[in-house]
Amino acid sequence: MKQFALKSTVLTIIVFIAGAFLYYTVLKPYYLPVFPLSLLFFYIMTNLVHSLLLKMVSKAGSRFTSQYMAVSFIKMFFYLAVAIVYVLFNRDQAKPFIANFLVLYIVYTVFEVYEFSKVVKQAK
Repeated sequence: MKQFALKSTVLTIIVFIAGAFLYYTVLKPYYLPVFPLSLLFFYIMTNLVHSLLLKMVSKAGSRFTSQYMAVSFIKMFFYLAVAIVYVLFNRDQAKPFIANFLVLYIVYTVFEVYEFSKVVKQAK
């Protein structure tokens, strides 16, 4: 878990720097002050979900696949709910927020799946 936390911290720093560069140059009109908070949200949620999955892989046995799918569905539904609530309260920022949120979702989900697949391979 410590290695995952370190890698996710490095990923977050890289995404922050890339986002800052893009938002201060090419995407300046689309910058939202909520970007750093979105980044923090994805960092925290990714680490929490990863720790939950690590506990599941050691205890679940044959039920692991169905539990993994359930956790993935709940996570995606929660992210969708957060995005909808934000958009409902900030309709004028909806498009840039959704684009930003989607990019962060893809980046952190790919990272989480890649890192977790290595853990599962080692467990087998």
